[in-house]
Amino acid sequence: MKAEVMITTFTGGQEGTYFQSAVFEKDMKNTENQVVNLYPEITYETFEGFGGAITDSAAYVYSLMDQQQKERMLRDYFESGNMNYSVLRVPIDSCDFSLEPYEASSDGIYFSYGRQEKYIIPMLKDVEKIAGRPLEIMLSPWSPPAYMKTNEKRQKGGKLIEKYYKDYAEYICKYLLRFRDQGFNVRRVSLQNEANAAQKWDSCVYSALEERKFLVEAFYPALQKNHLADVEIYIWDHNKERLYERAVETLDEVASKIVSGIAFHWYSGDHFEAMDLVRRRFPDKKLILSESCLEYSKFDKTDVTNGIFALIHEIIGDLNHGMCMFHDWNLCLDEQGGPNYAGNYCHAPYLFHTGKKRLLRQPTRSCFYHFSHFLVPGSVRIGHSKYTEDIEMVSYRNPDGTRIAVFANKTNKQIPVVLRENGEIAMITLLPESIATCSIK
Repeated sequence: MKAEVMITTFTGGQEGTYFQSAVFEKDMKNTENQVVNLYPEITYETFEGFGGAITDSAAYVYSLMDQQQKERMLRDYFESGNMNYSVLRVPIDSCDFSLEPYEASSDGIYFSYGRQEKYIIPMLKDVEKIAGRPLEIMLSPWSPPAYMKTNEKRQKGGKLIEKYYKDYAEYICKYLLRFRDQGFNVRRVSLQNEANAAQKWDSCVYSALEERKFLVEAFYPALQKNHLADVEIYIWDHNKERLYERAVETLDEVASKIVSGIAFHWYSGDHFEAMDLVRRRFPDKKLILSESCLEYSKFDKTDVTNGIFALIHEIIGDLNHGMCMFHDWNLCLDEQGGPNYAGNYCHAPYLFHTGKKRLLRQPTRSCFYHFSHFLVPGSVRIGHSKYTEDIEMVSYRNPDGTRIAVFANKTNKQIPVVLRENGEIAMITLLPESIATCSIK
């Protein structure tokens, strides 16, 4: 066996890429120290894909690029030899990353998808052309139309009025059908983005009881009626600190039969234990991260190094606790982390300087590459053990049999690792402030 290692360092805010290789040999000395064990025979959940989101803001920024810049970014994201993204999330109607609030219908009679199709659909078509394959799309609403809500506006929360449950279920189905009619592979849908938050932007609050009632009495019957029962349904779509109780409160005997999984965000911290609790209580439900980004209200936009290691910690932790799919947030934004009407700015792996017309690849892109390029859909998480808390790691077996181990070393020192698998060992070194991916064949 041989180990090939790709390492990216972020020391001093500067990015560097290095490579190592090591040949496995019989462990004749029964090595005990500095060991990381891999156990390919111990398997867990299957990984289904890595990707990001095409919002109105992202697609607008994309429209400002020249053809060469567009192709360069999309090839990096979606070609199999590069980042190999395979899943996408797209908002239904406007969200916090839209240039303005909009909805397909404001009265339930006249429908127009023109605003959605101004920027998002052209970018989606370009993505699929570059990818050369249909990508799996998740649609998520941020708010029902204003006339269906208790506060009569898209913003600042409010609730879906019960008499509109069936109308709104049909409204979402119209979107699903619209995307499918254009040839897009809509595989999953969430019922409401951040169902527990009344935001200054598009938002709507559902209790667990309300979400379950809408799901069982209106939405799932509408899916069946519109021949969309194959679309996977995800509940919650919010932070992890209430992940377990939301699952328990929503997934009664009826709802559990029609829900594929629980979607979550990262903005309230680790809560990896909550993921374990959900997996034990509902072992048949998938756990997918539907949104994650570096918010400029929390992270310094001039120094994203700390943010990068926070993301790496999040991804490794989520993978080790059952996550089977990861969606980053906006694929691209402008140099300010926008634009959007809500003034809610954040980071993206690609920024476009609108004044200088420059496409700026960010270090977060390299962070994501270490996962998305190497962990292909169909990879199965395998067992491992490590000798020090200074290392964070997760390990997988790809469909071709290659074992993949992703390591993070946030410390300012080199960390030696003796890889051990089936009685054979190989020596590698994790560089300071780095992420490393090891492929073993």
